Amino acid sequence: MLLPIFAAEGPNGGQLPADINEVYWGSLAFFVIVGILVWKAGPAVVKAMEGRTDRIQREFDEAMLARTEAEAVLAATSDGAPDVSAESNRIAEEAAQTATRLRVDTAARARAEAEAMKERATLDIQNQTRQALADLREEISSLTKSATEALVAAQLDANSQSGLIDSYISSLETTGSQGR
Repeated sequence: MLLPIFAAEGPNGGQLPADINEVYWGSLAFFVIVGILVWKAGPAVVKAMEGRTDRIQREFDEAMLARTEAEAVLAATSDGAPDVSAESNRIAEEAAQTATRLRVDTAARARAEAEAMKERATLDIQNQTRQALADLREEISSLTKSATEALVAAQLDANSQSGLIDSYISSLETTGSQGR
């Protein structure tokens, strides 16, 4: 039994419903749904984040390798060359070009992926449209057949129906005797 304080005597200041059982069951439902989401969707989200982390790490490693190579070139050229500022400017320009190239490559990859997703979605829509049309044709054919059968059955009286059966049986007998 619930505490008498929470009896359903009226609203609780607009914050809680009048019946505290709603709070309990609503909270339970919320936590069950959150638990299911974490259980089912959690691995997919973690996998996507790990993939993104791996891609960023690879790009970072490439940038660090380029930086290390640039520092090695700077160290080698500064030993033999008195003009350090020119070499520094060249390295900065190469780094800017590399960054621009990476940005353009990443944008191109993103556009290509978006285009591929758009193409897959278009094909899926076309397939679903074809299937819906085929289902519709089948349903119309079935309804037409049923309506035709009902119309023919309604138009035949007992004598006409008996006559059709007799003529069919006689045609079968004629076909059977010709086949012998």
